[in-house]
Amino acid sequence: MRILYLDSSEICFPTVPGSPGAWDVDSESPQRGSSVDAPPRPCHTTPDSQFGTEHVLRIHVLEAQDLIAKDRFLGGLVKGKSDPYVKLKLAGRSFRSHVVREDLNPRWNEVFEVIVTSVPGQELEVEVFDKDLDKDDFLGRCKVSLTTVLNSGFLDEWLTLEDVPSGRLHLRLERLTPRPTAAELEEVLQVNSLIQTQKSAELAAALLSVYMERAEDLPLRKGTKPPNPYATLTVGDTSHKTKTVSQTSAPVWDESASFLIRKPYTESLELQVRGEGTGLLGSLSLPLSELLVADQLCLDRWFTLSSGQGQVLLRAQLGILVSQHSGVEAHSHSYSHSSSSLSEEPELWGGPPHITSSAPELRQRLTHVDSPLEAPAGPLGQVKLTVWYYSEERKLVSIVHGCRALRQNGRDPPDPYVSLLLLPDKNRGTKRKTSQKKRTLSPEFNERFEWELPLDEALRRKLDVSVKSNSSFMSRERELLGKVRGQDGRAEVRAGSCWYQGYSPCEEGSTPGDPLEVTLSPLQWFATSM
Repeated sequence: MRILYLDSSEICFPTVPGSPGAWDVDSESPQRGSSVDAPPRPCHTTPDSQFGTEHVLRIHVLEAQDLIAKDRFLGGLVKGKSDPYVKLKLAGRSFRSHVVREDLNPRWNEVFEVIVTSVPGQELEVEVFDKDLDKDDFLGRCKVSLTTVLNSGFLDEWLTLEDVPSGRLHLRLERLTPRPTAAELEEVLQVNSLIQTQKSAELAAALLSVYMERAEDLPLRKGTKPPNPYATLTVGDTSHKTKTVSQTSAPVWDESASFLIRKPYTESLELQVRGEGTGLLGSLSLPLSELLVADQLCLDRWFTLSSGQGQVLLRAQLGILVSQHSGVEAHSHSYSHSSSSLSEEPELWGGPPHITSSAPELRQRLTHVDSPLEAPAGPLGQVKLTVWYYSEERKLVSIVHGCRALRQNGRDPPDPYVSLLLLPDKNRGTKRKTSQKKRTLSPEFNERFEWELPLDEALRRKLDVSVKSNSSFMSRERELLGKVRGQDGRAEVRAGSCWYQGYSPCEEGSTPGDPLEVTLSPLQWFATSM
């Protein structure tokens, strides 16, 4: 039976009302009816029900104990140790940790991430090996049911290694479910910076899901012949290639792909439509910042290719990956800032490693500031820091995020950088400094610094924070733009994330004896009153 459309009214038939792929009668570019058998042009994509249901599994490979010794010397007479590393396999992906030399109780502290679905029967396969010059020796294996982790959302266990006399492995697994809201993105980026280790790749802040449905009006090959088109979707160094559709200028791919997004504000989805034997037919660059301001972080429509000929119908949706366990809990306690409370030792509290961690971290007892989001800038500007003690690696860590509202002393803006000194030592061994930013009063650094020291020593330390600038191009002198001042004239930064107002030591009217009137609470914005 043939169906003939005889009127010229706009036709755009909807699918099931309210479904993700429902066509919108009021959408742009409707298909006018005509006396042909072709169905009307869809206004939106129609992905299947499984689209956008992926999770991200964050795998923390922490440490192992009692591994067997495989290295032997003097023809096997002397038993040595092992050089262990870990191999992971899940969802068609493989990962490998770094090698820890000569240690039967190694600590890796590495984080890996993989996109997973809820297909039953999947397992995380883990194997431990001893690195050798010829063939690596087997140190044990274990498996973890993916269904168990997805159902519980979190797993932190010591797993016994199988097929070996001894050894166990400490893993922490966390399910991250994408959320269609950008409200928590800033917090996610900051939490990621806190739990990031030098040995791991940058952690993902979002998951991008793309459904590539079809294209229309692609340029013909040699003027008359239709091409054999396929599409490539690329974000960063990850790409997905669709199937090739033979001899058509209106291919239907009906394929989806997902990408881990580390910097949603700056990354983009790059799309190319190519023809086998004909090269590029058209391209599209979609900044992810456009998704961040879209309703439900989703765009679903026709996009015109940059070649000026051809369009693609796709759905791109972003989900923010909010960690419920490995992030920093923002504790907000207020303390009296009497002389007795200021003389007490800093309080110990649970820190970034995970929500159930008993590892102590440093916190300062100071007075909370009202209305922290609208804190006024000080006369010399402010610097934003995050400082905490990472017990798993036995390190004091500081992230210098940036400065704002610095004061301009001369004709030109300064070239600021931030200098950190771990008091009471003033030697080069504890000194750290950021890169220098040119001609700005609000530099952004986002640089991380570490000091290896035990917890008891970290409790006795103070962090001296100064914002400086080169005096001139030819001079080695440094101009002090501002300094974070504490109770005794030095910065008493212990742990937390906040804005600090800086006063110069020679600033007229400054009062070095005043304490920092702020509770240092992670992931919130505060000012200090000096």
